[in-house]
Amino acid sequence: MTVRVMVMPHDMQLGGSSINALDLARTVRDLGHDVWVMARQGPLTARARAYGLPLIHSPEDMRMRPSPATVRAVRAAVRRHRIDVVHPYEYWSTLEAYLGASGAAVIGSILSMGHLPPYIPSVPLILGYGDLYDEVRATRRHAYLLEPPIDTAHDRADAPDLGLAEFRAEYDLPAGPPTVAIVSRLANNMKRESVERTIDAVAALDASVSGIRAVVVGGGSAERDLRVRADKVNAALGRRAIVMTGPLDDPRAAYAAADVVCGMGSSILRGMAFEVPGIVVGERGFTEPVRPETIPVFDRLGFYGVGSGLDPAADELPELLGELFADADGRARLATWSRDMVRERVSLDRLAPLLVSHYEAAIADRAVGAPARRGVDGARTFRRLVGFKASEVVRAQRVRRGRAGG
Repeated sequence: MTVRVMVMPHDMQLGGSSINALDLARTVRDLGHDVWVMARQGPLTARARAYGLPLIHSPEDMRMRPSPATVRAVRAAVRRHRIDVVHPYEYWSTLEAYLGASGAAVIGSILSMGHLPPYIPSVPLILGYGDLYDEVRATRRHAYLLEPPIDTAHDRADAPDLGLAEFRAEYDLPAGPPTVAIVSRLANNMKRESVERTIDAVAALDASVSGIRAVVVGGGSAERDLRVRADKVNAALGRRAIVMTGPLDDPRAAYAAADVVCGMGSSILRGMAFEVPGIVVGERGFTEPVRPETIPVFDRLGFYGVGSGLDPAADELPELLGELFADADGRARLATWSRDMVRERVSLDRLAPLLVSHYEAAIADRAVGAPARRGVDGARTFRRLVGFKASEVVRAQRVRRGRAGG
C-alpha cells in the first residue's frame, strides 16, 4: 500500500525536531511512499529541496495559534494531493493539522519536554521518550514510542563528503588538542545553561587537561551573550580555548573533530554516531554520561534531564570530562559502544518502517471511527482550547500588573 503523507515540521529552523521530520520524510519517501512537506521558509528549506521533497507553502504569519490561515492551507493541500495522513510535529502544528485535515488521518509527533497541553486533540501521538509515552498511553487510545532518528549512513566519521580538513582549516582547529563539541540552538530557553556549563567546564580544566578546547556550533537568541562569555574565558586563559562557529547547515565535521560531545537530545545521538562519547548536559545542573549503565535513565527522560538545582561550585561536568580525557583506552571503548548503540537503537533505517506502520494504523482507525466520536472529540478540543487561551490571558494580565507594581 502506497501512503500519501503530508509532513508538517513545527518550523524550518536548525533544530532537532525539524531535522528529524525531514530525515524521516525522505526515508519514508525512499520506502516507496508519496510525501509532501508543508512548512514556512527557513534555513532547512534548502535541505528539503536537496532531499527532493515537494514543498507546500505554509502561511508565514504566526501571531495567532492555531493559525486560521494554516488550517485553511492544510485543508486545501489535503484535497489537492489526496493526502491519506497528515503528520505534524509539536503542539500547535498538531492542532492545526487536526482542524484542517478534513478526511485525512492525523498522527502527531511530540518531542518537546513536559506534559501535553490540554488542547491537543485525541489523535494518535508519537512520543519521543518513555515518561511522556507512559503518561499519554494511560489516557489515549493510540500512542507510540519512537525516539529521535539518526541518519547513520550520513552521520558517520568515514563519510566521504565530511570536509573535516576544510573545517579544521577554516576554524584553525589542528588535530591533537582534546576537543569537546556542543552543537545546539543557542536559545535562552532550555539550551543556554548547557552551553554555558560546557564553556565553564573547559575553562576549569585548563590546568589539568593540556590544550583542552570547546567547539560551539549554533545560533540563536543567546548567541551574543555566549560569545561574550567565550571571549572572557579566552582572554583569561590567554588562548583560544572556546571556538564559536555560528550556525552550520552541516555540522558533521564538528562532531568528527570532537573527542567528547556535550548537550542534549538528537545532538548527543548524532555525536555518538560519529564514535564520540556523549555527556548529557541538561537543565538545573543535570549531568549524566551516556554509558550502558545509564541507558535506563535516558529510556525515561529522553537524552535530556532536569536536576535539582545548579551549584556552579559543585558542577559535575568538569570532573566527568577530566575522567574521560585521563582514560584514553576507556574513552575509546565507550566511543565504539556509542556508535553501535545508535546504529542498533535509533537508526533511520530501523525507525522509518515503524513510522509507516503507525501511518497505516492511523488511516485504518480513521476509516472505522464513528462520526459521532469525532464530533465529541472536536467539541472537547474546542472547550479545552478556549480554557487554555483564557488562562494565558489571565497569566499575562498578572505579569503586567506585577511589572507595574514593581
